[in-house]
Amino acid sequence: MNPIMHTYLLENHISLTDIARSGHLELTTIEELCRGPLNRLPIYLLKTLANTVEQSPTQVLEDLLKLELQHTVLLRTDLDHLTIMDVPFADQASYKRGRDMLLAYIRAGFSPSILDVKTVRSALERQHS
Repeated sequence: MNPIMHTYLLENHISLTDIARSGHLELTTIEELCRGPLNRLPIYLLKTLANTVEQSPTQVLEDLLKLELQHTVLLRTDLDHLTIMDVPFADQASYKRGRDMLLAYIRAGFSPSILDVKTVRSALERQHS
């Protein structure tokens, strides 16, 4: 098994015997084992899953694009209040640059956290001063 996948399963107290029965991992099985929707999992893990699961490459790509879209929604950007994941930005220019940076981060395969949003905001504030 892929070491990334193995580590993730261990960190989440998922027994390998839970998934050994079918001989391969199925997305629905992982979703049940993780007790939550797959779009909350880090994209690096989903890519590992996609390689482990027996699917066609086009299906995997479509699924990852859908997940990227869901992650974009998960960023919860609010232009009216200039917030991203409830982290306020000083002005509209900073907000837009921060949002663009975080979307690039998602496209690179990462799932931004609130700490990441605050780090981006701090970096943008330092650039202005």
